[in-house]
Amino acid sequence: MAIVLTNCTNRKRGVIAPGLTVECLQPGPLDSVVQQWISQLREAPANNFAHEIYCGRSFREAEATAKTLNCPLYVVSAGLGIVKSDVQVPVYNLTVVPGTGHSILNKVTDKTLMTEWWAKIAKESCFGSSLLKTLEQHPNGLILIALPRSYIELLLKELLNIPSSQRCRFRFFGKKLDSALPPTLVENWMPYDDRLDGAGPGHSGTQTDFAQRALRHFASKILNQSEDGDTYTHRSMVLNSLSAIVRRENPKRRRLSDHEIGQEICGHWEQGKGQLTALLRIIRRDLDIACEQSRFRDIYRSVKKTRGGAA
Repeated sequence: MAIVLTNCTNRKRGVIAPGLTVECLQPGPLDSVVQQWISQLREAPANNFAHEIYCGRSFREAEATAKTLNCPLYVVSAGLGIVKSDVQVPVYNLTVVPGTGHSILNKVTDKTLMTEWWAKIAKESCFGSSLLKTLEQHPNGLILIALPRSYIELLLKELLNIPSSQRCRFRFFGKKLDSALPPTLVENWMPYDDRLDGAGPGHSGTQTDFAQRALRHFASKILNQSEDGDTYTHRSMVLNSLSAIVRRENPKRRRLSDHEIGQEICGHWEQGKGQLTALLRIIRRDLDIACEQSRFRDIYRSVKKTRGGAA
């Protein structure tokens, strides 16, 4: 039986468990910060199934694929390890992506790589495990991995240690992941590109959910024709499915600062009726301003707060 692995999401449903935010941790060496986090995990109430707390289209696409294939879904979580979607877990707020307020790297005082944090969390978490442990639980079938580059980098050391006899089971989905994967796994990357947007209803979307949309296309259009195909066969079928699609021209949008985008949001507040989705559409489509969705959400919330929360 195949398994599906996808990444966790920044947005989560539910109330964050006490202590399970980066802000609650004291700065220190990696081992100290890890032990603080593990201690908080052990005390946290696990009242939600993993598949219930993660929001957004990327997760829903992966979930839909797992249901279509009737196979287990696992979530790669920087705070919990690799978690089965039907396991009860606490709600938390942590990332390893640098440059964000919730990055655990802000609390680690010695020079630390994401892979070092991951190695310790995957080993000590009471909710999740490592990639290699997950493989041991599923010794047969395809391993379908839909992850952005940052999560591939998180798992890099484990990917380097995949036994040669197991490599043929892997299929990776994500934008240009061939340059992020170990050389031994490059041929296991399914070469989807932006032509996926033209592959038919339901396959267009944003860069944030690209990996999971590619996975779903693969499950519905490729696997149903060649379930036992090898990596070469599957790669060839993907390229063939995209060959007749004309690549869509990406609009060249203006790049503005957060402050400037905030001013545009204020200026079009009434037109968008104070609604996030409507204002994002105005910013992108009508004003031709570039703004990634999660960034826009933060700016929107800031503007809404200054307006007293009024829509």
